[in-house]
Amino acid sequence: MITAITGGTGFIGQNLVWSLLRDGEKLRLLVRTTQKPPGWARLPIEAVQADLLDPASLKKALAGCRQLYHLAAQARNWAPDGRSFYKINVEGFRNVLEAALAAGLERVVYVSSSVVSGPSDSGPVTEDRNRDHIPYLTAYEASKALSEKIIPDYLGSGLEIVIARPTRVYGPGLISEANSVTRLINYYLKFRLCLLLNRGQERGNYVYVADVVRGLKLLMSRGRPGQAYFLGDENISLSGFYDLLAALSGRRAFRLMIKPATALALARLESWKARRLGIYPLITEDWVRTFLQNWEVSIDRARSELGYRPRGLAAGLKTTCRWLGYRTRD
Repeated sequence: MITAITGGTGFIGQNLVWSLLRDGEKLRLLVRTTQKPPGWARLPIEAVQADLLDPASLKKALAGCRQLYHLAAQARNWAPDGRSFYKINVEGFRNVLEAALAAGLERVVYVSSSVVSGPSDSGPVTEDRNRDHIPYLTAYEASKALSEKIIPDYLGSGLEIVIARPTRVYGPGLISEANSVTRLINYYLKFRLCLLLNRGQERGNYVYVADVVRGLKLLMSRGRPGQAYFLGDENISLSGFYDLLAALSGRRAFRLMIKPATALALARLESWKARRLGIYPLITEDWVRTFLQNWEVSIDRARSELGYRPRGLAAGLKTTCRWLGYRTRD
């Protein structure tokens, strides 16, 4: 049995690859370039060149596979061509499903995002939350929500599709835009400085990357076709997140409070630079507004149906701090 993976060279993807290799699975990575990441040259991984917008390459790459983890996505806070979010995350996903059908795959685990359910208001949201009355805040959020809407078209064809919705993922691995929470942790520990928008009172859900990987494997083996599952852990405010990090590391940091109006003004400047000069923005207005919302979720479905048991924020932060080279208190 060959297991295919798209996005296997990304933050979550690399952790998934290592975990599946330890399980003894035979892996085929669908990549834009067949050059493997540093340290992977001798790993028993087959790398096949494919592009989400090239259906023929996808069909060829998936031939002979039985199941697929689809992680590849346009997951950035900005792109020169805003249409790329739809092209890659919606049209590209449709191409993947068509290729999976043609190749006779049995099951696809699709890695979406918790943001598709929208911000929380009176408490944690569930996977069944209807957000028709809530506008999308970013192009990424809209594209991920639209990508899920095409899944019912394929469920009656014999292809099983299960949806993973990770929350804010952190932990050891590739330090990239997708691993921005670990960047914040490292910045806190190294420079003893943290930025708090609106005093850091908005709440979100944080999850350790190895728990997400375990959740993805549970979805592959036990998830109900057509069903979505939040893969998260604890709901906490950003201020509370830093309080816990301070207690675990024994390192206090200066807290720079940023008012929403100030953040929006900076974001407008960054967006102007991006449009006019092509300089990648630190933040955009849409993402400032995103971070001014609460994003609490309930992981009860994953717990009850899959046996999903994340380790807790304190344990995950301890491991991450040590991986970054900092001691923690027992």
